[in-house]
Amino acid sequence: MSTRDMQTVAMIDALLYESRADERLTDAELEVILIGSRVRNARRGITGALLRDGDRIVQYLEGEPAAIERTLGAIQASPLHHDLAVIERATGVERAFDRWYMGFRGFHADHRRAAATGEWVDSLALVRDRIEGNAPLARLVALWDEFEAA
Repeated sequence: MSTRDMQTVAMIDALLYESRADERLTDAELEVILIGSRVRNARRGITGALLRDGDRIVQYLEGEPAAIERTLGAIQASPLHHDLAVIERATGVERAFDRWYMGFRGFHADHRRAAATGEWVDSLALVRDRIEGNAPLARLVALWDEFEAA
């Protein structure tokens, strides 16, 4: 990327974490939580994707470093999941998502989940073109592929 391109493209940070959902957290409740999070994250300039496979949650966050850390702190304080571990971090990457996406493994059983996952699956082609130089995004895509292969 040329110096001129670097000046016109806002470079941000990205983070990927994995956690285990509380056993009482349903997919429907997770979608409601995500709707509220979308509003808060939009104010903070945070976008990304959340994937769920059973009790396994993988979330990709992208935005300004301070906003990511603030959001991660709130997530770590939540009683809705545990065993949170940051898998990958990157600095100086281009934004990959224009909004929030969510995917569920085995999503055809429920129409609402199918809609959420359908949006995510539709965005995958564009996201795959942006993984170079963004390790958290590359890992997110690889994990989705792993979920779908299982």
